[in-house]
Amino acid sequence: MRAKIFLILLVLGIASAQQTTTARDALCPVITLVRQIGVFVAIVMLSWAGVSFMTSGSDPLKHKEAEKRLEYAIIGILILLMAFYIVARMFANVNVLSGGDCPWA
Repeated sequence: MRAKIFLILLVLGIASAQQTTTARDALCPVITLVRQIGVFVAIVMLSWAGVSFMTSGSDPLKHKEAEKRLEYAIIGILILLMAFYIVARMFANVNVLSGGDCPWA
């Protein structure tokens, strides 16, 4: 079990045989990857909601669907922002969203 976890970490570039890493250093690539995926999904969802609004025409059912989609996208963005704020406060009291990958490293 531990060998599998180490192999996964090694493949992801988190663990290194040349140097020992702390938990904060090991989480840096994971946090960066999750942030990038979250931003990509947020952009796709906002785009999808916009296209839904534009193509809804005068159909109230489609318009309501597009409103819900937009609402869920905005809620997801807020959750993403709060999650990174909490992670930043836990590890180094810095703002993860201020730019750069893992500013505490």
